[in-house]
Amino acid sequence: MRNNLKIQNALFATAMSGMMALCSCSKEVINDNEMVFDSQLTVLTRTTGEEGEEIIATPVRLYVFDSDSKCVAAKTEDGSSATFSVPLAKGTYDVYAIGGADEERLVLPSSEEETEKTSVISLKEDQEFGDLMTGHSNIALTSKNKTLTMNLERKVCQIVDITISNVPTGTEEVSVSISPFYESILLNGEYQGENGSRTIELAKLEDGTTWTVESNDIFLLPSVGKPTISIKIDDTTYSYTCEKEMTANYKISINGTYTGTGEIPSITLSGTITGTAWAGDDTIKFNFNEDGSETVNDNSNTGEGVIDADVPAQGSLYEGCYVLDVNGKEVTILSSKEEQNIISAGDDQKVIKQKIDDALESWNDPNITATWRLPDSNIAEIIHQEKSQIKSPVLGGTSYFLLSNSKIKVFYFSGNSISYNENPTSSAFLRPVATLTFK
Repeated sequence: MRNNLKIQNALFATAMSGMMALCSCSKEVINDNEMVFDSQLTVLTRTTGEEGEEIIATPVRLYVFDSDSKCVAAKTEDGSSATFSVPLAKGTYDVYAIGGADEERLVLPSSEEETEKTSVISLKEDQEFGDLMTGHSNIALTSKNKTLTMNLERKVCQIVDITISNVPTGTEEVSVSISPFYESILLNGEYQGENGSRTIELAKLEDGTTWTVESNDIFLLPSVGKPTISIKIDDTTYSYTCEKEMTANYKISINGTYTGTGEIPSITLSGTITGTAWAGDDTIKFNFNEDGSETVNDNSNTGEGVIDADVPAQGSLYEGCYVLDVNGKEVTILSSKEEQNIISAGDDQKVIKQKIDDALESWNDPNITATWRLPDSNIAEIIHQEKSQIKSPVLGGTSYFLLSNSKIKVFYFSGNSISYNENPTSSAFLRPVATLTFK
């Protein structure tokens, strides 16, 4: 009996030791995982297109980051109106969505541990972009249930039609190449890489002189500046530089007509690029010619030709304009004048863009023949660094227009720092830049 009692006591002691060890282990696990899922976030996604065209690119992938910028949730939905339910602790979160997160085309962040807000979304080998959208919202969870509606913004343009007419009947091959455009996109919606290009083969129609392609699957990220479109007819290439950028959320048709005789290598092509936006309309007109010995494929060249003069130094003045940047023989200058009240209160992006384009087209800086454009974020940083040196004239405004990710925004100076705002106001100043080519 005593032996049985000793055995029972020993078993009891062993059991108690095991339970204590188990409790100790459980406590450590809870300490390591501080997130207590006491709230539920419901995310509804939709596009910002016009009524009747609010079609979300699918699948949609959702990434949630906590206040320490750590990815705490990643989910994918394939529905046309993707809805997500995510259990989270109370706190503040950044929510990012990718519409058109097609893993057959794209390299996407593969795990929460490897995902950052600046993770690159790039093309897989031998793949091309499809319809692609992004969205971002910041939300504070203070209650058990919260619903967030996210607007997805299209980040690509679509080439819907290319037609080259009056091509000589003996032609065997015709193709169209477009460059440069952005190469990849980050999870946070920013673009990356500036050397993207795409070549599209055309097919001959029955009339023997018209070459065309129609497709619903030719998508490009926006162009880097004004793109070059090159038409290759057999072994000869004819190129032109567009007068405007190819921007996201536009459908684009390219139409060119060969006006030569087919007997000499020098021809002239003329045509139009017509953009029908999912959220507006735009028309880009161009003319180009080629003499068989050189092509126009330098986007930084403004079309005014090469200047027969020494390259000015960065920080100096050229014809009264401040020299912001020198890259070899390419010199970026800041206009010597600025204007305010270009836009009005309540203008949307489409109206703002048109007003800015009109102002840039008629911009006249004394002694300078150039194609003026808005600064990008890189140029804005240079202006910020050089602001105390700019005397022609001094920077008179507190905020200036810039073009970032195909959107017109503003940058402004706050003490020793530079800040950005996505909502331009009528008080913003237009102070454009131009790039000149020197011998």
